[in-house]
Amino acid sequence: MSDRNGTTQFAISPLKRRTMLRGAVAGIAVMAFGGGLVRQANAQEATPKKGGTLNMAYTSGTVRESLDPARASMGNDTIYCAHIYDRLIRLENGFAISNQLAENYSSNEAGSAWTFVLREGLSFSDGTPLTTADVAYSFARVLDPATASPSQASLAQTLDPQGIQVVDDRTITFNLKEPNSQFPLQIAARNFAIVKKGTSEFTVETAIGSGPFRLTSFAPGESWEMVRNEHYWRPNLPYLDGIRQVNIVESATLIQSLLSGNSNVIGQVGPAQAQLIEASDKAHVAVSENSAFMYVVMDLTQAPFDDPRVVRAIKLAVDRQALLNVVFQGYGTLTSDVHIWPGHPTYPENLGIRAQDLAQAKALLEEAGHPNGIELELFTSPSLSGMVELATAFAEIVRPAGINVTIRQENAGTYWSQIWQVKPMYVSYSQARPPVTMLSNLYATKPAFAETKLNNPEIDRILGDVRTSLDVDKQNALLRKAWQIVADESGSSVAFSLNVLWGMSNNIRDVRTHSGDNLQFHDAYFV
Repeated sequence: MSDRNGTTQFAISPLKRRTMLRGAVAGIAVMAFGGGLVRQANAQEATPKKGGTLNMAYTSGTVRESLDPARASMGNDTIYCAHIYDRLIRLENGFAISNQLAENYSSNEAGSAWTFVLREGLSFSDGTPLTTADVAYSFARVLDPATASPSQASLAQTLDPQGIQVVDDRTITFNLKEPNSQFPLQIAARNFAIVKKGTSEFTVETAIGSGPFRLTSFAPGESWEMVRNEHYWRPNLPYLDGIRQVNIVESATLIQSLLSGNSNVIGQVGPAQAQLIEASDKAHVAVSENSAFMYVVMDLTQAPFDDPRVVRAIKLAVDRQALLNVVFQGYGTLTSDVHIWPGHPTYPENLGIRAQDLAQAKALLEEAGHPNGIELELFTSPSLSGMVELATAFAEIVRPAGINVTIRQENAGTYWSQIWQVKPMYVSYSQARPPVTMLSNLYATKPAFAETKLNNPEIDRILGDVRTSLDVDKQNALLRKAWQIVADESGSSVAFSLNVLWGMSNNIRDVRTHSGDNLQFHDAYFV
């Protein structure tokens, strides 16, 4: 569980729970995180009933969306993939783990071999059986560089295809290259969903999973639709007949779609939009606390950010509280250039919250050869609510330090393919993930997402030591060192963790906000 600041003992090693997990039959135990389970405030509890198609409008459609869960990385594809496919185990809010397709799992004493036992009678949405052969195939796909999975590099560090051992139709063992206490946390993420053996291209017809819904239409960046999976392994679920999604970029149109009843769920919404929703008697706001980060990226391999003095100056010029207040009206938790928040056991002990220091920022710029200030271009887009506002506020806040920022607003549909990981300076967004995953994704020497292009092998060594350690206190101490390196050396200007806001109509119940999947409609129903 998590408190107001998101304090969670994520790093408790699954090995500590080995005895408990052996022979256990675990159901879906969703851990609440902030507003995890969303119901209309003060409403009488209703008896769930089947029926109805939920209409959702989302702001972040992109042509890069994929039906392949091994490649899912965008906000929209994380939602539909989480409902088409299941994983062995799923990462929940607060970095807890729940069982999905796996009935139980356990490790050997060293943590170098992990065995998973599937539930009985599993099938895909087309009625064909789901066995460990499908599990083995799905993991081999992630390991194959040709799949281009964001999780390939990190998984390849710990598992070879030859280490995947199918014991029988329900039992599979992963024999790792070395002990890895973080393996369950790693494979509980979205890219490890199970697909049918032999699937190599993912279309409406072939995107077949074991989740609560099956796909019926898909237009990347525009819309998708799915209907109830009659072969879903959870009895009597889902309640909904289906879900339809459309992409709406313009904020006023997005809000109107909710308040008029055309949409039952909208997201993501900004604080100003949230006020309009709360003023209505037809809808309410759902909050997922500390579930994301919106921040400014500086590519350390491109000028002028190849000079660390320039990067430090920009970080020092930021007034974090002002930025959070202006852009998100305080909906978040201040942090200091790391993708974790104070109070978390891996947050560096002496980092604190860095104060704005304009004098030191100016001195560093002068030392770097910019005595009269520096001219920069910051790219952004309306792809997600707050991205344009963040860039605009950032530019105003750092201007007194002599940092003159020109805003370049780009098309939302192509931003994540033509700007992200390409331009020297841009606004980025990431969902909250376990520290080992986040560090591997963004800050290892061969990261899944090459944003700042930090190249410090010490982070790789730390991650290796964390994976082989069974001591939780040691794991957390090592991760604090890694985050300190990120705070001091990376090109990420991270001022806060973000509370993600969603608009919900008052006639829908039990939609769950989720830091990884965005939203879960597994138990949702109409009243």
